[in-house]
Parts: sequence; structure tokens; C-alpha cells
Amino acid sequence: MASKKIRLKIRIRKIERRTLVRGLLLAALFGTMAVAGAVVGTYVAVRKTLPDVSVLETFEPALMTTLYGDDGRALKEIGPERRIIVDFAEIPEVLRQAIIATEDPRFFKHRGIDMRGVLRAVRENVLKMFRRRKLEGGSTITQQLARRLFLHPLQTLQRKFAEWFLAVQIEKRYSKEKIFEMYCNLFEFGYGAFGVEAASRLFFGKSVGELSLEEAAVIAGILRGPSRYSPYRNPALVLERRNHVLNRMAEEGFLSRAQAEAAKSTPLAILPQGRGDSEFGAYFFEEVRRYLVDAYGEESLYRGFKVHLTINAEYQRLAEAALAKGLREYDRRRGWRKDKRNLLKDEAFLKSGRSLEEARLPGWTTPRLERGDVVEAVVLSAGKKDAEVLVKGYRGRVASDDIQWTGQRSLDALVAAGDVVHVLVKAKDEEKKECLVSLEQEPRVQAGFLGLDVRTGQVKFMIGGTAFAKSQLNRAYQTARQAGSSIKPFLYTAALENGFTAASRVVDEPTDFPDKWSGETWAPRNYDRLYKGTVTLRKGIEESRNVVTAKVLDNISPQTGVDYCKRFGLTTTLYPYLSLALGTFDVRLVEMVSAMSVFPNKGVRARPYFISRIEDRDGNVLEEAAIETEEVISPQTAYLMTYLLQGVTQRGTAAGQAASHLADKALGGKTGTTDRYTDAWFIGFSPSLCAGVWVGHDDNLPLGHNESGAVAALPVWAGFFRSLIEDEKRKAKAEGREVVREEFDIPPNIHFETIDLKTGLLIPPSGVRCLWPFREAFLEGTEPRRYCSYEDHLRILHYAGVDTAKEESDVPPPPAKK
Repeated sequence: MASKKIRLKIRIRKIERRTLVRGLLLAALFGTMAVAGAVVGTYVAVRKTLPDVSVLETFEPALMTTLYGDDGRALKEIGPERRIIVDFAEIPEVLRQAIIATEDPRFFKHRGIDMRGVLRAVRENVLKMFRRRKLEGGSTITQQLARRLFLHPLQTLQRKFAEWFLAVQIEKRYSKEKIFEMYCNLFEFGYGAFGVEAASRLFFGKSVGELSLEEAAVIAGILRGPSRYSPYRNPALVLERRNHVLNRMAEEGFLSRAQAEAAKSTPLAILPQGRGDSEFGAYFFEEVRRYLVDAYGEESLYRGFKVHLTINAEYQRLAEAALAKGLREYDRRRGWRKDKRNLLKDEAFLKSGRSLEEARLPGWTTPRLERGDVVEAVVLSAGKKDAEVLVKGYRGRVASDDIQWTGQRSLDALVAAGDVVHVLVKAKDEEKKECLVSLEQEPRVQAGFLGLDVRTGQVKFMIGGTAFAKSQLNRAYQTARQAGSSIKPFLYTAALENGFTAASRVVDEPTDFPDKWSGETWAPRNYDRLYKGTVTLRKGIEESRNVVTAKVLDNISPQTGVDYCKRFGLTTTLYPYLSLALGTFDVRLVEMVSAMSVFPNKGVRARPYFISRIEDRDGNVLEEAAIETEEVISPQTAYLMTYLLQGVTQRGTAAGQAASHLADKALGGKTGTTDRYTDAWFIGFSPSLCAGVWVGHDDNLPLGHNESGAVAALPVWAGFFRSLIEDEKRKAKAEGREVVREEFDIPPNIHFETIDLKTGLLIPPSGVRCLWPFREAFLEGTEPRRYCSYEDHLRILHYAGVDTAKEESDVPPPPAKK
């Protein structure tokens, strides 16, 4: 029996067109109302939480403090963000056009929101919806500014509403020029640079107003994403981005197509990263930073202060080079040390899995490698005749003919593969990435070197140690060390004002001085353990004879010596003991240099200072230094001592190093050496500049036998003045003029007489033949009153002999034995 199929019939009521349209309209209305409600609700919710844009009136971004040299050039920036504020007028038109063409072509036409840009962004986002790409926001420059100042970077509808609202409010309150100015000063460009001015200096080494078309396009391109468009990490991508900016400028009518194509053919020219020397002026700048923090608080470093310093950048560079060279020479005399780190024995390096060729040392902070640089290197291999090293990506060769100073003949007896050593770059081949180097060694010794203008007291250069990165202790300004023989000029000044002249005679012989305090005797000794009998006061200071100084001090009284040291500005605690003659007290280098500057400055001491003026970000002067001076001694006494100290550089303990400079510049100074050779000093001056060097160990270890002031410190001072004189000659030649030789002014009432240098007596017009005629200076009325005789010659030990100052000989000691 056939089954019957059951069929269900559903009748759908026919809907009239009018009813359908009405329903769709109602749905659209309710949908629109819902969306509008959501929008209004979101707006209200967002509006309540948004800040008032009026805070921009008082908003101050973190600004770096800029330090300027004595010529007005910026030398250093301090602060977490390198930011330099520029006005709208200072931003060149080419950069304005590049930014507007790329970021917001209708910037000067919209009111904060560009609806064309929004619709374009919607279209782009629809196309990207299934590609997992970052969505376009269609943000104007004003919106970007609002987001950067007030909002988080996450892409949400709520943030977008907030961004729109704030952009409109900003446009109502500020002009387009002011908005653009804030935008250019606010955004980050990477590597600590904030704002277009800091970016321009970082990437191109010039102010934003000097940017070329191609450079402006680079700056504008980086704005889109500093981490992505980094010229140092992704130069190819930055070049592509720059060319995109140039295309956009052409499309917007700022350039012709031909101009854009010509600019696109220009190579990317970004200055090397970290091209500055982090050690340059480091101790000077740190002293400035400490002062600012003490005077204005830590936050002062972020207020955009402009600090004008007394530092002369050229002097600072010459001083740093001279000190580095002098200390390397000292270290060579001490011999080679087997204390080098070896990467093949370093657990951290072994765990890294890198080979020696892949090694990267902490000291390689910049890729720059120039002839004359002393840098760390990794030894790759070593043989008897040569060794191969890795230096900042260059392969270097060390030859055995450069190691005589070590006392070895074979390089493999000095270094092994994996050793981290110091090398001096002698030549380099940039294309092959190869260089020729010589073996060096990092000095263990410390030093201070400081120079100041004698007339104003301005500190022109300051070095407080061998490496700021390893020790921030400023040995030129903060620490005190035993003065040694460098104290003698102040005691001899006291003698000149208490009855002595340069021709006064003192017997240099072993002498016991009773100590009235302890009842014991004190017997000073000359460093060379030799005694020269009757000598003049000039001879005593030129050769730094200890016994002569002690006798002079005993004659004028130790208390008088203390009083004069205080008059010269030494603030250390001093006691009226005869041992003052040997400088057995501690003193800071800056005080010693300031005290010695009295002589070339005609008896006047100018208080040392290193900051000339401090301004706030708006140029208001917060403080300004005034030259503070005091008369210490008369101009006549100052000249007499200057003339005596010139003798130190001409015939005395400093003659070997300084004499070669005397034809070009009048110079004077004094060596200083302490017992056991723990401290070596040289303080010297020209008519305009006084500079002092101290060399020693922080833990008071001896420098080594015969490492006196003339051997360890004087070469640094002499090297600086040698370079300074050469620079002056080069500048004079370039300008087509003669070098003007500096001379010390001779004040009134100074009279010159020709005397016998060894007897201190007048040379007779006839008869007695004196072997040592010398034109000596005297305060008028204090000249010798009698002529020299043969009997006087006989009273002088080795009268006919030619002797030299051996007490602090400048003949270097032989290299230390291993």
C-alpha cells in the first residue's frame, strides 16, 4: 500500500513596499540613535577625563642644560633629553614644507581635524582589514601634538575621540605657527634627541636653520617612527623614507619634479654616531654639573639653562693630549706589566660563544678610528716578529721593532691571543679596514692638570685624572697633595721682602737645625746628597737646594713663611716649622696654580672661577661672575720673583724641557718633588697663562727612583706649551702676520746690574776676570755694593766648573727592570 506524502504549506504574508521601507527607516533611525548615543556617551565620558589644554601655557618640556666655551660655542649638553627649543621663525621653510607635505598637507586649512584625511584613512583601513597591518589614523599635526602631550599611544575609539576633541581645543587657543612650533620641539628622534634642533645637530652637526633640502627631508621622514627610521640602524630604509618625503613635497607643489629627482640622487650623509669624545673636558663639565646641583637643585639640569664657561676648547684639547703623552712616557719607563685581561680566560666571554674576531670591547663606544688614537685592542695572534690585533673592526698589525721600551725582543713574550691591550694607531687603510699600530700600556699613575688666565682667574682647562670613565675624583680641584719643592717660590718671596736679594749669598752645607718644640735637631738634605758651598739666592731656587731654602726660612722665621703662604691664597693648615721649607703639607693643585699666577700678574691674585654666566631658558641672567682680585705683593717683588723663576726654565731644574720654547715665549716656573718621589709637580707660567701639573698615585705609592717633578710632571707642561706655541705660529702664518712674543712687563724702580752669577758681586770694570757675568734684577737701592775679587772666586766651590741643576734632574731614569 503506497504511503501518502504529507506536505506542509506555509503561507508568507506579502509585505507591502510601503511597510518595508517604513521598517527599514525605523531600523536605520534606531541604529543611528544607538550610534549617536554611543558617540555622545563616549564623548561625555571622554570629555570628563580630558585635561584642559590651557596647561600648555605653563607646560615646560624637559630641556637639556647647554654648556658653552669661552668663544660662545656649545660644547656639552647635560640632561636626560637633548632638546633645544627653537621658535617658528627659526625653523627653515624647507623643513616646514617637508613636514607638512608628509604629515599634514592641509595643516593651514583645517581646524584641527581634516575630514578628507579621516575618509582617506577609513578607505585605507578597509583595504588593510585582512592584512594585519597597523591601521591609519588620519591624524593631523594638531592631533599628533595632542596625543603626544596628553594621551596614550594605543589605537582605540575612545582615544580617537579624545584626540579629536583636544585637537579642536588646541586650534581654538593657539595659532597655527605656535602649534607647528610646539610640534617641532616636542617629538623624539632617537638617541636622546628631542626636537628638530637637537636632531639636526645629532645627524648633521649643524643648526636647523642651516639644513639643506635633502637633510630637511631626512628629519621630516624620521618623525614617522624614530625606532624604525634610524639612520644608524636602517640607513637604507631612511634613504627610502627621505625620497618618499621628497616625492610628497613635489606632489604638494613645494618642489618641481626635477628638483625632487636631483635631491633623491644625493647620497645619505649622516655624521657618525658618538663622534664626540666622551672624555673631552669631562672633569671640567662634571665640576660644573656639581655646582649647578648644589646651587639650583637636581631639577636645574632639565630647565634648559645656558651656562657660559671659562673653558677654552683648544687649550683643553692640547692639555689632554699633552697629559696623555706624558703619562704614557712615564709608564713606559716603568716597564711592561703582565696584568692584561684575557678574553679566552673570561667566563662571560666564553659563555657568549663568540670568537675573538667577533669580540666587542666596552671601550669601543664609537666606530671612529684616527691616526694618533690610543685604544683598546684584542690580540688575535702573536709571534716573535709581529702580532695581529682587532681594533674597532679593523685588523691591526704590531711590529717587534716598536717594543724596545719593554725590554723584550719577541712580541709573544709580551702578549698572547685573547689579551686586551692598548695600542697607538700609526696608520690606517679605510678601504681594507686595516691599520698599523704600536704597543702601548694604560698608565696606572694619576694626574691633575689645570691652567688659568693670570689676569682674570678664569680656568681655561682642567683635567682631574687619567680617565673620567674609571674615576670621577677631580685631582686638580678636589684633592690635596704634598707640595714639596713647589712651595719654595712663596718662601723666597718672603725673603726678598725681608732683606734678601737675588745676589744674597747662602752657604749650602750639611746643617743641623735645633727644634725648640721637641728639643731634637732637624737636618734637611739635598736630593742629590751634594752640597755646593757658598751659592746665591738665585742659585738656591734655580737648583731647588733644600738646605739653602731651610736657611733662608730660618733667617726670616717659619711664621713669616706661613704668613706669606696664606697671603698667596693657600687655605691648608700650616704650622711654623722649618720643614715648611720642604713643602711638607698638602695643598690643592688649583690653589698652587692660582698662587703662582701672582708673579706674572704683577703681584695681584685673581680668584679662580670656571663659570662666567648662567642664564635660564629665556635668556634671563641668573648669575654672572665678577673678577675678584687682591694685591698680594708689590709689582716690583712680583717681577723679581718672575725673573728668578725664569732662571729655573733657562738654567735650573726645568731647563732641559722648557729652554727650547724660550725663543717664542717668556716662561717661568718651578719644579716640585716630595720625599720618596710620591708627588711630582711643575707649576709654570707665561705672561698670560699659568698652568700646573701634578703626577702621583692615589694611594701615595712612590713614582719610582728619580721620578722627580722635572722628569714626571714637567714634560706634560712643556708639551702643552710646545703645542700652544706651534698653534699660534700656524694661525699667524695663515693670517699673514708675525708672532708677537709675550714678555713680562718690568715695573718702575727695577734696576739691572751685571754681576758674577756665582759670587753675586759686581763685575769690576777691569782687572779681575769673572767667568759668570749675568744681568741681575734688583729693587733700586739693593744692588751689591762691592766688586768681585779673586779671593771671592776661591771661596766658591768649583768656581771654574760648569755644573748643572742635578737635584731634580730632567734626565729620565732608565726603564725599570722586570
